[in-house]
Amino acid sequence: MIKRFVKPYLSHIITWVILLLLPFIGYLYEPKKISDFNFYFVKTHFLNILFIATTFYLNINFMAPKYFFEKRRIKFTVLIFILLAIYIFFNYLTIHFSPVEGYKKIEEQNIFFIRLIIGPTIMFSLCILTSTMLFLYEEQAKQKELNKLIELEKTAAELSMLKLQISPHFLFNTLNNIRWLIRKKSELSEESVMKLSEILRYILYEVEGNKVEFNRELEHLKNFIELQTLRLPIEGTVAFNVDENIHNFQIEPLLFIHFVENAFKYGIDSKNAPDIHFEFKKIVNGILFKSKNKILLKKTMIHNEGIGLTNIQRRLELLYPNKHELNINHTTDYFEVTLKLMLDEN
Repeated sequence: MIKRFVKPYLSHIITWVILLLLPFIGYLYEPKKISDFNFYFVKTHFLNILFIATTFYLNINFMAPKYFFEKRRIKFTVLIFILLAIYIFFNYLTIHFSPVEGYKKIEEQNIFFIRLIIGPTIMFSLCILTSTMLFLYEEQAKQKELNKLIELEKTAAELSMLKLQISPHFLFNTLNNIRWLIRKKSELSEESVMKLSEILRYILYEVEGNKVEFNRELEHLKNFIELQTLRLPIEGTVAFNVDENIHNFQIEPLLFIHFVENAFKYGIDSKNAPDIHFEFKKIVNGILFKSKNKILLKKTMIHNEGIGLTNIQRRLELLYPNKHELNINHTTDYFEVTLKLMLDEN
């Protein structure tokens, strides 16, 4: 407990102890001078250090924070000169009322101005300069921490907003699919509701934190693909392949669902067989995701894809800066996505 309290102030304590003992170091090399030890000098030196230390902490904790900024530097300067005048007057009293003969002679010699004005002014100026610089350094550090906190809060708010933009869109499409099955009076409608409940449980309760297990994200995607496959008007190819060597990474949730959703959105119509492929591969320090689908709804794709793609790109920039590579290849017949993510293994 004591160490925890003393540690932040240890450098201050050492500095003031050194300044307090500095004039007496000479006695270590010339022990004979101890007989001439002057207790009045010790007392005045201690009072000098006490005054300088008080000024130091008064400036760093009160004067500088209150008056250095916001156009109050005139008051700051006035306070400095008032304290300097008090310090000079204090030094004058130590000389004028000194019981030591050597101190009294100072008033009669040419060094009086140096001892009374120049010396104290230099010492006081160093004190004010050091404490002000330390205050500005601490303020700069606080501002950096504040800016970092603001940026983190902004990023968290933006990520929440982007996630909300993705989830309702997905839910809207899924409910449309279930409505379509119910209208057909399909026996698969009940299974669709069960798949939807699993998907919603994942979105509502398991992605509240920052990251999820990669296996859970895969299970979520599998549920979504199976749900979408139930509504295919014409049988075709829907492949979902996962490399067995992929480890159970911790990953940000809902990064792939946009691409999977769009593959079904633009890769299915009532006249043609779909050709949709999803693949996860293990790469060095990460995973590779591929999505490829035959474009069957060509007229609406470019018009409607922009917002969703912008959202997912923004999420990747925020969550994996310099740790992702997203490539989109759009040909006349196929739409292909390749996403590389650098991840930390469990």
